[in-house]
Amino acid sequence: MKKIFIRSPYFIEVDEVGQTSAKIEVFLWNKGTTEPTTPNYTFTKQIPSPTQTKLYWNVSNLAQSFIKPIAPVVPTEPTEESVNTWCYMKVVRYSDDVELDTETFVCLNGYTNYLEGYNQSTTDTIVPLFNPNIKNYVKDFETNYVSFFLEVENYDTSYDYVDVTERGIWKFPILQATENVEANFFYAEELCEPKYTPVICTFINRFGGWQYLTFFKANQQGIDVKSKDYNLLPSSIDFNPLQGQKQRFNFQGTQKIKCNTGWVDENYSELIQDLMLSEVVLLDNKPAIVKSQSFDIKTHLKDRNINYEVEFEYNYGLINDVI
Repeated sequence: MKKIFIRSPYFIEVDEVGQTSAKIEVFLWNKGTTEPTTPNYTFTKQIPSPTQTKLYWNVSNLAQSFIKPIAPVVPTEPTEESVNTWCYMKVVRYSDDVELDTETFVCLNGYTNYLEGYNQSTTDTIVPLFNPNIKNYVKDFETNYVSFFLEVENYDTSYDYVDVTERGIWKFPILQATENVEANFFYAEELCEPKYTPVICTFINRFGGWQYLTFFKANQQGIDVKSKDYNLLPSSIDFNPLQGQKQRFNFQGTQKIKCNTGWVDENYSELIQDLMLSEVVLLDNKPAIVKSQSFDIKTHLKDRNINYEVEFEYNYGLINDVI
């Protein structure tokens, strides 16, 4: 089945000889729920002119409301990921109200590169939702995992055989320096940090899977406070001068933190890019926003030892004002 990455456009085209209009019906559902019998969306277009008959619809953004990753849960053995991290999409194409065909897609919460061009997708049986060329530096084994999208098959892995009876995203814990799923190897290195307390960042990467990134070195925390000032009217002509003339209202504070990766490989710039472009970020399992808006891509030739500093803001107020 074709897998598409819904943070980049994916277009459905209808171009039949002599057509005057076209229509598509889009059905969306998560694994474990029943495929809808009526379409979630129906779109109809008229051709611009008799010589311009091609009609297009971008359908990738329609799936975003069905994909709601919240927080990863580290397994002790290969386990299926939450069904809320991906969904199915079925598209039925019509030309002049005549049904042409039906195609079903797997929608992953990732994006494609501009230079890769139009309508990027994959039909691979095994789709790693991470870059296997980047070594995972971990605080300790068994606290991180990587994800694969797997079709129905029996897979030979370093964890023994894994029998997948229904397609889906599977997570594989990092238990040792080298692991594999079939011929897909991934690597990790356990680092001892005796001085600082590492901060574990998890986020959705460009492939639509949970990515772990550990900040091993020094971090600096702080607080930002916001409020509004108003001038007060005195209660009487004979006012109390100790009350002052201004009052501050609507206090709210947020906590921020700057983290350092420690020495990393050159290809870690890809992880920092994915982190800064991610829509879902957690720091030590707390919701966060990346405040850093840019970074310099470092190399061993120019910078020798490579360390990245990233600033975050925790995504909640210090005062609970949820109503």
